[in-house]
Amino acid sequence: MAWNHFRKGKLAGALGLWVGDVGSEVQVAGANGQLYQSGIALTGTGADINRGALKKVTGALAAEDTAGGVFSWANPEASEILVEHVALAVTTKATDACTVDVGTTATNATTSSDNLIDGQDINAATGTFTNAANGGTNGKAAQRLAAGKWVTASKATGASAGLKGTYEIYYRVL
Repeated sequence: MAWNHFRKGKLAGALGLWVGDVGSEVQVAGANGQLYQSGIALTGTGADINRGALKKVTGALAAEDTAGGVFSWANPEASEILVEHVALAVTTKATDACTVDVGTTATNATTSSDNLIDGQDINAATGTFTNAANGGTNGKAAQRLAAGKWVTASKATGASAGLKGTYEIYYRVL
């Protein structure tokens, strides 16, 4: 069989793609497009492979004082997810005293929840505030969220006028 040597340790040809040191190569793709992990053909569907992959969504923060007004995001997946990390990247702080709650809710997009970040001051300084570092009293490291349900950020106290920035949500499909 003819092999094309792209560079040392990577071989491609009629038998697919192989990587590793010469003499101890491991197959990562077959000639017909199938994927291999540790030299074993993967038989899962795209949904199976997608399950467990870390995903990220981002959006803009809003200076809205209603429940879910700072941001509201609905789980777009067909199944439950695990919200592992939420970050508020505040680039312009609120002009007056203000705290924000972030959490998951099964009720609706306009429901306050504080099970990820509880009472984060967004008037004291700009910066990135996360559930891991700034969870507050009720904030947790991770939360399960059913398909079609929400992560919301809401003004807890004060007024959010002047707030600017973005949010990031990192999650895995369960």
